[in-house]
Amino acid sequence: MNYTEALAYLDGYVNFERTAPDGPRAMFGLARLRELAARLGDPQEEFPALHVAGTKGKGSVCAFAAAMLQAAGLRVGLYTSPHLVHVRERIRVDGAPIAEERFAQLLTRCRPVLEKMRVRPAAERRLTYFEVLTHLAFLHFAETPVDVAVVEVGMGGRLDATNIVEPVACGIASLGLEHTRILGSTLPQIAREKAGIFKPGARGVSAPQPQDAAEVLVEMAGKVGLPLEFLGRELQLVTRPAPADHARPALLPRLEAEVRSTAEDWQASAILGLPGRFQAENWALAARLAHLAHLKIRNRPLPEEAIRRGAAEVHWPGRLEEFPRAPGGPNFLVDGAHTPNSVNTIVEELRRLCPAADPRVVLFACAKDKDAEGMLRALASYASEIVFTCSGNARGRAPEELAGLWRQIARRAPVVQPDLDKALAAARTLAAARPDGLLVALGSLYLVGALKERQDTRGDAGR
Repeated sequence: MNYTEALAYLDGYVNFERTAPDGPRAMFGLARLRELAARLGDPQEEFPALHVAGTKGKGSVCAFAAAMLQAAGLRVGLYTSPHLVHVRERIRVDGAPIAEERFAQLLTRCRPVLEKMRVRPAAERRLTYFEVLTHLAFLHFAETPVDVAVVEVGMGGRLDATNIVEPVACGIASLGLEHTRILGSTLPQIAREKAGIFKPGARGVSAPQPQDAAEVLVEMAGKVGLPLEFLGRELQLVTRPAPADHARPALLPRLEAEVRSTAEDWQASAILGLPGRFQAENWALAARLAHLAHLKIRNRPLPEEAIRRGAAEVHWPGRLEEFPRAPGGPNFLVDGAHTPNSVNTIVEELRRLCPAADPRVVLFACAKDKDAEGMLRALASYASEIVFTCSGNARGRAPEELAGLWRQIARRAPVVQPDLDKALAAARTLAAARPDGLLVALGSLYLVGALKERQDTRGDAGR
């Protein structure tokens, strides 16, 4: 198969990122995935892994950790999801996406095995898009080979396709309610699913969590003998504004962060390459995880210079990302926030970073299974205007439905434009009404991806 044919073949597998699963978590399981891995030679056993689960921030944690380990001289695999523009973004080695030719070659080699596994009883669920991609990533990492793979969980943890790796360190980013039909309707239930990545012999680090969720994580860690540290408890984080960088636009100033262990002689500090106070927590979690992984793999601490350089040079698109400002146009930020907590966090950051912004225009789209009402409540006191549109994802919620919710919550009329190009033009016009206007796109990583694709092809999204 060539690359185009490989993409078409992959698209023949059910994709739960675009079509939400219609059954309970019992429909998922690792037995089929272990069988597939065994048929492919168990590539996941050829490299140590740093495994990260969570509700928000886990992608940023992975990006920071990979950048710091790479800065230390390790060859680093990075597997994340979803992608923003092209699927190859998900599978990287030392920051470079897997090549089209390599992607097609691997899938061509795997196809006979995949076809054999498609011959199953009708009642048995078939392999999914994500599961096939996960095994492609593991093959790529094993054959490169990498010194370590940083692996982001797709959904949950316990039954996720990535949960066949051999981790040296396990991280839990901030937890919240998500995928409740699959993972459970309470934070303790969700924490139990996330903690399913804990393995004997690994070390664990968690972001600060609500008490009931933290108690479950501690319980689950104890069951497998995994030492577990928490930011805010064994690890203390402090932040301060970074020195002004006159070569960088001042719209999104950077932070300087320091994390130190209260239990051992370890600390790290850096100026962060990703804006937002919430990224300091993600960096601290990543720095500790990367240190523990490096200690296990190289038998020595992660160098301080690698921590500083990796933190400064990290690249993670779609997270408070500033798009180029067109002449006469507004400042334009995009973020993949898609839960009420993450949207509220972005709103707080925007109030702090851009206090003079006026008007504040939001371009919004979200998936059907997301808490749209909660996100819109978080935006009601912030957005001067809001434009509802479609991201192009089949799971997307109709803009007209979102508009109905907005009228109930904010008591104001929104702009409804299903066509993304027209919606973007309308939002830019609204935000450009005054010199300090700000346009923010959020609610869905698919929306961010669609905007970035337009930016890549046109040089400026909506210009």
